[in-house]
Amino acid sequence: MNNKLNKQVKKFMDRELRQYKTNKKKIIRFEEKNTEASRIILLIKERIEYIENVIKQLNPFEKEVFNLIFFEGRDWLYCEVNKNISKSTYYNIYNKIINLLAEEWGEI
Repeated sequence: MNNKLNKQVKKFMDRELRQYKTNKKKIIRFEEKNTEASRIILLIKERIEYIENVIKQLNPFEKEVFNLIFFEGRDWLYCEVNKNISKSTYYNIYNKIINLLAEEWGEI
């Protein structure tokens, strides 16, 4: 797996992952109000699908770390102190997730 992602691509993937839950809630509310599919809805659904494909590829421990990073917004120090997850494990899983999403997106 290529760990040499462009910094902009890496930031973009990170932002998409952090917005996943919000986007999923928005799309459900938007679909309830509008019966016609618009281009925006289709794009958001595609982004959600990419992230869900990444989540499916993770083992249970990686999913736990995924939730800590992207849903709870926890940093490596919190994970190390409170969850006994080393800094290197935290960043290895973080980078794996970013790279998997970049692959889904067609960036690598």
